[in-house]
Amino acid sequence: MTEVLQGAAATRQALISTALKLFGEFGYNAVSTRQIADMANANIGSIAYHFGGKPGLMRACAKYVIAVMEQQFGHSALDPIPEDITRAEARKELLDSLPILITKITDRQDAEQISAFMMRHISQPGEAYDILYEEFLQPLQIRLSTLIGRATGRDPASEEVRVLTFTMMGQSTYLRQCKHTVKRSLGWEQLGPDEGKMLLKVLETNFNALIDAYSVD
Repeated sequence: MTEVLQGAAATRQALISTALKLFGEFGYNAVSTRQIADMANANIGSIAYHFGGKPGLMRACAKYVIAVMEQQFGHSALDPIPEDITRAEARKELLDSLPILITKITDRQDAEQISAFMMRHISQPGEAYDILYEEFLQPLQIRLSTLIGRATGRDPASEEVRVLTFTMMGQSTYLRQCKHTVKRSLGWEQLGPDEGKMLLKVLETNFNALIDAYSVD
């Protein structure tokens, strides 16, 4: 059951939701606090009250995105990999993560706004990027590199494994973030369960092939 916010909590969330949409669509510098407050039906002074100003609101948006992503991936998805994990177990855990990597950010109403915010700010160095990187992207990348390293028998911290990690992440990220292009190119009306199974099958084949190609004794 979705919690209904009231009073100051509702105002705070309305400001975050509005800023998330505007920052993602137009960028931080192109949006004024007046625009955010007006669209959120809030007093402009509430931005300073809740966040200390526009920079604080940007940080709150980044933290909100991370909280949503952790909710979908699960907090354990960012935890370190056990030292005693076997190659077979590492491969299985990597493949088991694929459905989460390519599906949308849950069925929440602000899924598109979260994706837009992520895409804009992970491509632009700044405070929001630093928060997204240090608290979500880097831990996720380290976890996936560790799994790939253990599955292939290579050093997870090596440059080769880290490059391979980004290559594998790129495949799933494109399918997730560019779903409209995928649907239009393939003539699909939706990305439903059947389409998802097809994409997963191809990704599993690709991931297995890459693991096999890079495996060492």
